[in-house]
Amino acid sequence: MKKAALVLLLLLAACSKPAAEPEVASIQTPSSAATTSAQQEQRPRERLDMTPEDYEALQAPYHQCMAGFGLDQKGRAPEGSGRPQPAKEEVDKALKACESKTPLPPWEKDVTNPEALDFANRVVQCLRDKGVRYVEVHNEPGAEIVSYALGGPNNDAASITLGLEHAKECEIASSKK
Repeated sequence: MKKAALVLLLLLAACSKPAAEPEVASIQTPSSAATTSAQQEQRPRERLDMTPEDYEALQAPYHQCMAGFGLDQKGRAPEGSGRPQPAKEEVDKALKACESKTPLPPWEKDVTNPEALDFANRVVQCLRDKGVRYVEVHNEPGAEIVSYALGGPNNDAASITLGLEHAKECEIASSKK
């Protein structure tokens, strides 16, 4: 009798409705525009006051990512590697995968900053005050930054040299205004 009750209990258990799975909250995926914006916010950003060493350290994760695909930072096979140049699809895949590690320009120069043009105008004025004759705001459609161009149409060497000498100083001074 005990054996029959046990068999009946097993049969009932086997035929019964399974226990309800616990409900788990799902994560809603944001729109692609919001995703792009969030990814940009997570990207490292250059600063105007960075030293060359700071900039190299900022670039290191991107260079490591590209090296993981066997490429240099420009998407080419490293010199002396003996490896043939990669196909466009391979480069595109690496660039897309490493995009989140590419530093954004300094906020003062970023085209998404509504005050970038004003900043560039202040830098140009500062450079002129330092004696740079040929300098103008450079704001190309589709460019990532608003900046300035030195040398004019004839590439005036004195303007280029003096401009490069005072550029960082004028950028830092102009960012504080």
